Amino acid sequence: MFRQGCVISLLSLALAGCGNLPDIQRAERAAASGNVEQARAQLEELARFGLADAQVELGDLYAEADTPEARQKALSWYRKAAKQGSERASIRIGKMNAREGMTPEQRANGAKYLRKALAEGDKSALIPLVNLYMNYPGEFPGREPLELIKQARSAGDPRGDMALARYYLLNGQFDARAEEIEALCVPIAEAQPDCFQLLARVYLSQGRSDDLKALVDRATSAWREGTIEDRDLYLFARWLSDDESPQKQVATSNELFNLLIPDYVPALTARARLIMENTYLAEPKVVLDMLERARANGDLKASLSLARAYERGDIVTADPKKAIKYAMEAREKYPSADYLLGRVYKRGYLGEPAPEKARFYLLNAARRGFPKADYALAELFWEAKGIEVNRRYAWSFALLAHEGGVKRAKALLLEMVPTMPHDLEMAAEALHRRERAARRQMLAESTHGAAMNSEQGG
Repeated sequence: MFRQGCVISLLSLALAGCGNLPDIQRAERAAASGNVEQARAQLEELARFGLADAQVELGDLYAEADTPEARQKALSWYRKAAKQGSERASIRIGKMNAREGMTPEQRANGAKYLRKALAEGDKSALIPLVNLYMNYPGEFPGREPLELIKQARSAGDPRGDMALARYYLLNGQFDARAEEIEALCVPIAEAQPDCFQLLARVYLSQGRSDDLKALVDRATSAWREGTIEDRDLYLFARWLSDDESPQKQVATSNELFNLLIPDYVPALTARARLIMENTYLAEPKVVLDMLERARANGDLKASLSLARAYERGDIVTADPKKAIKYAMEAREKYPSADYLLGRVYKRGYLGEPAPEKARFYLLNAARRGFPKADYALAELFWEAKGIEVNRRYAWSFALLAHEGGVKRAKALLLEMVPTMPHDLEMAAEALHRRERAARRQMLAESTHGAAMNSEQGG
């Protein structure tokens, strides 16, 4: 009878009296205390049993890991929960595909879920959907974000005010509408934390330093009071010293990152990178310590930053072996890690150039959408250090790099022109077209696989 009672409790999620059986609340406590593995073990038993709430929670845990493999696992669990009618799962699928979708098909899938959630009354779908329509207008013809914004505002939803402010920014109306943007965002900044960035942009553009200081104090107070989350303050801090900021506020970003450390791991990496770019802020050892702590907590961006530090030798003595070690950790998520590995082997940092290894990693990076790797491949086949000159390959990769926006590629093409007879140039351009088509095919197959997973519930 006791065992039967526990099974009934499992089905009803009232598990407190069943000893060692998995429990969602226990998993949540484990996750909050930093014991992710214990939380995952608890939730996986419940999720495999078919409980939608556990599937969503488990998806959230994987989503926080922020790697391609983890995101796929998150989507898989969200789909299983969505098939059971979980609205929480559906909105997560929509937001994830809208925010991180790499292809038009993935973004269209995100829009579908977001529209469904919005139709069912989930107002949190509004901003991701509006952003999607504004960021990719060519993919959503006939979808007018301003209409959605008007609907939200007429219903009294403050998200509509923030969306209107962002609409002005993305449509090049920011300066002309600065006063209106300020009026829209001042009352709702805590409820819509993206408004902190918009207000800071207004104050920095207009040279209103006192208002900016007051805004930073307001954001800090809201964070201390729990009105805004760690991530909200982190994004605000990162924007203040980003290239998008009209005037970089390095010292302020540094202070805000410090507030979030050590509990919010991304702030460790962000502050370390800020110091690497502004070495007067702290000693190199501080940077390395922060990056190692972030890496120990699973932040692959920290691994990438360590790889760059040891490859470049700017804040620490160059050590190509360590650069390779950290880049290998980061390459699953970051194509730029493959590019770094290719550069290490191309330049012979270990003693002698290793062109075959360089070609392997550079081609991986290029095919994952990193155009600088195409340029490096063009150089590799043109300069031919440890490898035969191949002008056909060099020309085709230089064309790909030029199409990818690498400015130096044009100069390299001009340098090669005198040595390229017409027949060789035609052959190189044919190779360039085949490589470009192959990449598109790879992307299409990846998208098709994701769609099949979606249809099959992961």
